[in-house]
Amino acid sequence: MFFLKLLSYLPLSALYLLSDFLFFLAYYLVKYRRDIVWKNLLNSFPNKSEGELRKIEKYFYKNLADTSVETLKLLTISEDELLKRVKLDTALTKKYQKHGYQVFGMTSHFCNWEWLLVTGSNQLGLELHAVYQRLRNSFFNNLMIKIRSRFGVILHEKNDVVKDLMKMRGSAYLMSMVADQRPFSGENKYWTVFLNQDSAFYSGTELLARRMDIKVIYASMKRIKRGYYEAHFEEIESAPTTASPNEITEKFIQLVERDIENDPASYLWSHNRWKHKKPTK
Repeated sequence: MFFLKLLSYLPLSALYLLSDFLFFLAYYLVKYRRDIVWKNLLNSFPNKSEGELRKIEKYFYKNLADTSVETLKLLTISEDELLKRVKLDTALTKKYQKHGYQVFGMTSHFCNWEWLLVTGSNQLGLELHAVYQRLRNSFFNNLMIKIRSRFGVILHEKNDVVKDLMKMRGSAYLMSMVADQRPFSGENKYWTVFLNQDSAFYSGTELLARRMDIKVIYASMKRIKRGYYEAHFEEIESAPTTASPNEITEKFIQLVERDIENDPASYLWSHNRWKHKKPTK
């Protein structure tokens, strides 16, 4: 970790030179997950030409390399510099803070979700918590915990979330989660169509929101230029106890699809999102 921290002291201008090298390495030499990325793009955008998809593919790898060095930079970047680079519209979260609400914040693997989380640490009004999935590699697991909690985000391992939420009853908070990943086998899931494909989503977030009356918002991020982003929050459900089954999840999916349509190269196409097929029964 010492070497990575030392590397992170480099200015972003220098780290973007490293990013350019990583892009060349991943895209042209190693061809990192090129087969998965291409399959995902083909299936998600059946109406786009091969030329359009190749352009999206190439820019995705550029963005992936940038996101990697930007995440590394979180080890040493100052909060002031981060706030200059990620502009947050916090009107909605501060309104919720004023009323002492409990809130779920849902987002996706879009733009730089790590910068989004860490930037929000002390800016949203509400105490910021986040759900994380423990990584198998202990070094990288500890690295990501250090990065994500650096400015005060309180982390909760996924298997402990329900227990922790029960302890937090009566407190105002925003529990953040990246909610578009593929559910693990055996977990509660909801099947629907996402990007023109049968897709499974976690159903636990919605079930908890409806049972515990936790409001749900969506964090939308936009890349302005290299190293600069804007993010805003919009309501998914303000009255979760009266929401219809799967309504919250469907609203979330629609918002994610909207953002992907607006900037397809900023989504995480290298994830094997559609590995599992919908059961026939």
